Amino acid sequence: MASKKKKRGYHHGDLRNALIQAALAQIAVSGGVHSLSLREVARSAGVSHAAAYRHFRNKEDMLAAIAEQGFVLLGHALQAAIEQYSGNSLAAFKASGIAYVEFSVGHPEHLQVMFGGALNGFARWPSLQKASQHAYDLLKTSVRKALQAGEISGDEDTIALAAWSLVHGLAQLIVGGQIPHAKQSPRHLAQTLTALLAQALQANV
Repeated sequence: MASKKKKRGYHHGDLRNALIQAALAQIAVSGGVHSLSLREVARSAGVSHAAAYRHFRNKEDMLAAIAEQGFVLLGHALQAAIEQYSGNSLAAFKASGIAYVEFSVGHPEHLQVMFGGALNGFARWPSLQKASQHAYDLLKTSVRKALQAGEISGDEDTIALAAWSLVHGLAQLIVGGQIPHAKQSPRHLAQTLTALLAQALQANV
């Protein structure tokens, strides 16, 4: 009896993540979030829809959880890239952009939920909003350190927006199949474009 209770407790504790993974798999197959339903996700995860509703009140809550997971993973990727070049602010700035593209290409389903507009803003989910802001703050930090080191020049907010727009746009083009992978790898493309941006920002130093 004790082992059965333990098994049920473990399954329940892991169900939230199992539902998220099932939702991501369905997004990958269907190509979008619009046809996604919590009931179908529950069925795919092998549980009743009532069990799924104990973790997510509705489809939007489930999508918010996916987006939050995505921003947390993105934050980890950016942090690791910046720390790898802690002694070289310009290299860290470029590495953060490359990490953004590599994360996006490696997590296209997360990317779609994070930026696809299905949630119509993050204000209703404080933890999601916090994770999103943290990821952006890491990108801004790499800009700030490069500015403080005199490696680049310009306005911090403007440069951060330009850098974000560049790498996000590149990622979306790659994920959308607009840039054939056979020509250049996503990493190589990211390296080339972030280097061009860095060169432009160094012009007035």
